[in-house]
This record gives sequence, C-alpha cells and structure tokens, in this order.
Amino acid sequence: MSSVGAWFKRYLLQFVVLILVVGSMYAMNPKFHVETSIERLIPLGVIAAGLAVTMIAGEFDLSIASMAAFSGAITVSLSGLGLLFAVFIAIVVGILLGMLQGWAIAKLGINSLVFTVGTLILIRGMTWLVLNGLAVRVQDITATDMFRSKILFLSPLSLAALVIIVGLGIFLSRTRWGRELYALGGGRHEAIAAGVRYKRGMIVAFGISGGCGAVGGALVSALGGSAAPDALEVMLVSALSAVLVGGISLAGGRGTMVNVFLGFAIIAILSAGLAGLGTKAFVSELFIGVLLLVVVLFDYFLGFISERDRRNKLRKLAAAAA
Repeated sequence: MSSVGAWFKRYLLQFVVLILVVGSMYAMNPKFHVETSIERLIPLGVIAAGLAVTMIAGEFDLSIASMAAFSGAITVSLSGLGLLFAVFIAIVVGILLGMLQGWAIAKLGINSLVFTVGTLILIRGMTWLVLNGLAVRVQDITATDMFRSKILFLSPLSLAALVIIVGLGIFLSRTRWGRELYALGGGRHEAIAAGVRYKRGMIVAFGISGGCGAVGGALVSALGGSAAPDALEVMLVSALSAVLVGGISLAGGRGTMVNVFLGFAIIAILSAGLAGLGTKAFVSELFIGVLLLVVVLFDYFLGFISERDRRNKLRKLAAAAA
C-alpha cells in the first residue's frame, strides 16, 4: 500500500464521520457555512491540541480550561500596557504554570488526573481573584481591532491555531522530545528503562498544554475585549470530545495532530450547525455524546479486529515454522 493510501486508511473513520456531519448540516440547513462554524470555535482546536499532547504522553490535564480562563483574565487586566504585550505575558505565565505542574507530577509521583483536579479548582479561583469576581473589559476597546483583521483569508486567531497545530505535529513526529512523549505514553516503564527522561517529558507535555490553554484564552479575550471568571468552563468537555472523536487514545502513545484537527472540525461543525438550527444546548450535547460513543466503540471494534488478525497471522507463522 502506498504511503498516501496508508495515511488515508489511518484516518478513514474520522474522514467518514466528518463528511457525514457536513452533509447532514447542509441537508438540514442549506445556508450553513463550514468555514464560519470552524472560525467561531477555533479556541477549542488550540485547547484540544494541548490536551492531546498530555494524553499522548499517557497523562491528562484537567486544568487546561481553567488555564485558558486565567490567561484571559491576565490579558484583560494588563491590557492597559498594550494588548499584544498582555497576550504575550499571559501565554508565558500559562507555559510556566504548565511546566510547574508537569514538574510536580513527576517529582511527587502523583497521578495527573488527581493532581489537575486540584489545579483546575486552584487556577479557577485565581481567575476569580484577578477579576475580583466580575466580568472585565479592556481599557481601550479599539485595541481589539488588530485581532479582527485578515491575513490573506485567515484571522489572527485562525492563523495562530493553524501554526500551533502544524508546529506541534512536526514537534511530535520529527523531534526526539516529541518521540519520547509517544514512548512514555505507549510503555512508560520500558521507555524509562531505555533512557527516556520521565521528568523532562512531563515538563514538556504540561508546558505545551498550559501554553495551548493560555493561547486559546488570551486570544479569545483579546478578540472579545473582555474576560469573565466563569468563561470557557465548557471547553474542557468539548476539547475532550474533540480529541476522542479524532482518535487520540486515552491509553496514551497513539494519535497525531491530524486526529486533533479532524476531531475539532467534527465537533465544531456539529455544534455550530445544531446551534444554527435553533437547537437547545442540551440537545447539542446529547448529539455530541452519542457521536462520541459511536466513534469510540467503532474504533475499538476496528482495533479488536486488527489485533485478532495479527494474532492469527502469528499463529499461522508459528505453525508453519513448526
């Protein structure tokens, strides 16, 4: 099989689901626009990318949506110093907090799921403190105009998301540190025995996750010109749905940024399409939940068949050798 054919086979399920979702939305609403739907939920793609990196490393960052809200609060609070400077500071803070989380998880040997439940609450509390419990707007609303401009046909938010997803894809597949994250997720004890540095991997994975959360939150606040303590709370569930629908494994060690992009596109188009039809929020969540279950179960079924065929081939080879 050619490399192109193998590539399409690898992502066949997600491509089929994406085509079905797009076709269904157009059938129900001929005025539906795919590009507008994706543009509205670009922050979801960035946050999903960060979450996916920790999952590939065999960990889980529950705090990423809180990190996004906290970064948005920093952006708005520091907007008087210049909006671009405020966005930069917010992203740096997010990366450093993420790296600190990764260091603590590796140093203390705490399960990341348990640890980030605590930091989810802690960082959300920090957001309330920064904003004093109130929704806050930037001092100079005209400063947000730069984030509404177009570079070719892409908004700054879309361009940032594209650069991050492509950059992470190259990092994971082409660099030693990226391949080490796959090794840690696929077989931690074997990877460590082979010389992979566990602490460094955790710092890198959670630093990326914190940075992605910060980019999503900072740019959303910069674009909207405001931040609120309870902003982006639903992003965690949506991002998790996107990465699972896209094919990122909860077990770790499997998945790429192509999976993230496809999963994000599916969830974004489905959510925006149903909202455009006037569907209530709980109905959209129901559709996404059903879709998530169907895709995960079907993916498991395909994996089971593939593993069964592999074992049968090994038995035949063993029998032939005997």
